[in-house]
Amino acid sequence: MGKSLSNLNTDYIQNYKKFDKIDNIAFSKELKTELSKKNKRIPSKFKYDLNGSKYFEKITKLKEYYATRTEKKILKQISKEMKNIFDNNLTFLEFGSGATDKIGILINNQVKFFMPLDISYDFLLKSSIKLAKSFPNLIIMPAYGDYINKFKLPNQISKKRIGFFLGSSIGNFYEKKEKIFLQNAKTTLGKNGCLFVGVDLIKNKKIIEKAYNDSKGTTAKFNFNLLSRINKVFKTKLKQKDFKYFSHFNEKNNSVESFLISKKDQKFIIDNKKFFVKKNEKIQTETSKKFTLNSFKILANSAGWKVKKYWTDKNKYYSIFLLEN
Repeated sequence: MGKSLSNLNTDYIQNYKKFDKIDNIAFSKELKTELSKKNKRIPSKFKYDLNGSKYFEKITKLKEYYATRTEKKILKQISKEMKNIFDNNLTFLEFGSGATDKIGILINNQVKFFMPLDISYDFLLKSSIKLAKSFPNLIIMPAYGDYINKFKLPNQISKKRIGFFLGSSIGNFYEKKEKIFLQNAKTTLGKNGCLFVGVDLIKNKKIIEKAYNDSKGTTAKFNFNLLSRINKVFKTKLKQKDFKYFSHFNEKNNSVESFLISKKDQKFIIDNKKFFVKKNEKIQTETSKKFTLNSFKILANSAGWKVKKYWTDKNKYYSIFLLEN
């Protein structure tokens, strides 16, 4: 990779073919489980292949999608306080790192190591190379995997570990698995570890729904890309024109719910298992929970974390919490 990228350690992603095979096995297993249920759904993490990640980066730049630009403003505020909050010789670990552009706002000379962890191998490597060029003194150790699980960290990184789970991804878990993630992150980061969490707050319903129904249709394409991924991996022939995208804010559970709705009766096969989707049947592709400041504090406490501090924007659309072990 050249002298300029000597700070990029790719040991943890060299076994791409091995992990890609494992990822497709997990994809198959979860699809067969979730599509067999009465209320069909696909975990949103599977939207983030290379194409899906590119679509999501486009979404973050849309005028309707307030979350990313609001979060970046808060991160710039936090960056001014980092030296007062932490000592030197830090390791940053970002769960679901994506483009890594947000973490760049906080990286300073206090940070010695950075471990981006993501389920999209291609996007992870591309983003890590870009970051390595921007921060030549930072040792970058990208790791490929599912961030919901516990993760064994390499011995050579510094003992003070700061985790990041940004982009309001804490709201994307089904069946209250956000608590499991927080517990596992606590174990991964270890004693005296800290975790920054981006939290989308409850606000006017129209503002929320516009963010998931943008005028350019980019969010719809992001969801339709799931069909392309299923076709690619399992050699199915699902067609975008046979589905429509629908998203709304469910005020009963304070969640955005997104679906692909079948326009006709359909059947397809995934690893020798047959599936039938009826006309007008919904396949849920995302849940995105919204919180109050207090409801997130309760969740964090229930997972064993203490809230050290939190920041919000002036409109209270969004918050970043700093949790400590």
